[in-house]
Amino acid sequence: MRAEANAVFARHILEPIFEINCRLYFRPLIAAHRAWLLMLAERGIVSRAHAVAILRGLEAIEQAGPDAARPFDPALDYYYLHIERALVQCVPGGESVVGNLNLGRTRPEPLARMVVRESLCKTMGAVDAIRRGLVDMAEAEAGTVMPGYTHLQHAQPTTLGHYLLSIQDHLARDAERLLAAYDTVDQCTLGCGAMSGTSLDVDRLRVMRLLGFARLCENTIDSVSATDHVMQAAAALASTMNVIARFCQDLYIWSSQECGMMDVSDAFSSPSSLMPQKKNALVLEYVRSRAARVIGDLTASHAVTQNVGYMDTEEVEIEAYLPLYEAFAAADEALPTVAALIPAMQPNRELMRARAAWGFSSVTALAEAIQTQQGLSYRTAHRVVARAVLMAVEQGGDANSIDTALLDTAAREMIDRSIVMSGDEITRCLDPRRFVEQHKTLGGTAPAEVHRMAGLRREALASSGAAVAERLRRVRRADQELREAVASLIGSEPPATGAR
Repeated sequence: MRAEANAVFARHILEPIFEINCRLYFRPLIAAHRAWLLMLAERGIVSRAHAVAILRGLEAIEQAGPDAARPFDPALDYYYLHIERALVQCVPGGESVVGNLNLGRTRPEPLARMVVRESLCKTMGAVDAIRRGLVDMAEAEAGTVMPGYTHLQHAQPTTLGHYLLSIQDHLARDAERLLAAYDTVDQCTLGCGAMSGTSLDVDRLRVMRLLGFARLCENTIDSVSATDHVMQAAAALASTMNVIARFCQDLYIWSSQECGMMDVSDAFSSPSSLMPQKKNALVLEYVRSRAARVIGDLTASHAVTQNVGYMDTEEVEIEAYLPLYEAFAAADEALPTVAALIPAMQPNRELMRARAAWGFSSVTALAEAIQTQQGLSYRTAHRVVARAVLMAVEQGGDANSIDTALLDTAAREMIDRSIVMSGDEITRCLDPRRFVEQHKTLGGTAPAEVHRMAGLRREALASSGAAVAERLRRVRRADQELREAVASLIGSEPPATGAR
């Protein structure tokens, strides 16, 4: 280069990127260096003596930590050369030895994929913790009758347990999406060269296994150009946080004084600095905001590369990942908080039951009884009951106001015939507890069905946890194999003299 990096460019762009590399990529880069060097030595491309000297230098740098790459030097530009500078300073022979570290390689590495793999596993663990909390509470609240809502209006009675399982089931699908994203990310790109591979007799599969990857990103242009794994991970995160935000919005409404059905405990609330009576469920606002940021990060990860050619560019190498890392950070704040909130929530069970009765949400059962007993079509019965509800409301009553006389009057107005049902029968139809107990259809709201589903969800959670654990084990086994292979190679070679 004929000139040094402009000071403003270095301060505002290059150095912040360098610091991101120090924070995220230090250990992945050490591992990639080790795996690549080990393979080069095994293939006879680099002498064992030189490989061992560099590997010993990597040990020293690993012990020193990210500071080994500092201070930032704009003349070196990117992070890899800062690590190379540190190696040159501690490896006997300096650049004449260390200079072979980059044979057949360029900057596109699987470092970001290694970071994203780890982040996805952490996120999947947090999601599973929320799912366990939801299943536990669903079983405890399987008989807690409450209004069910459509369009934010009372629809039909349900139970709190049934509702909580619906959130769990959505999160179960999100867990599958996160796992699928992991498997897309879990492809090794190392050995792709600049974009055309290398003429050297390298073993890309050996490096892939040493770094714990399940598959190879085979095409070398694809290896330096692909960003779909970033988009898929961001999309899975956004979907997860979207349902978490919707769950929090329901809790936000239920915790209001007008609704009063759920108390977000004091441990997750904040007082007002001015109004002595206030108890604000701010935790729900914080979580919703983090969900919004994750969704924005999904958009940003797409926007960064939407006008970039299919090639290696800085957008592909670093910029597309930055929104994803921000999304992980927001999710890492929100998900454990929600997992801790769930067992602390305090439902007002009696008020929930009373609201279900008050809101006419059981009248579907009354219409079904009329259809069955009176030989009318359901649509006709629906019109009769709708008229009865309107009459009760106009008289200032609630569902309990519907009695034999009112129902008969509604029938004569709507279909010009009487409907005679006993008061006891009407009361049974309008009882929200009986309503939920009668809805035993597969997946329905009956407490017995909620318990059955909760049992199956526990089994699914065990399988989900096992799938994540197996992927973590593969990475750890590979890391152990890499370290043992490096130790074996180093042990077979006497220490070099003349260390710098």
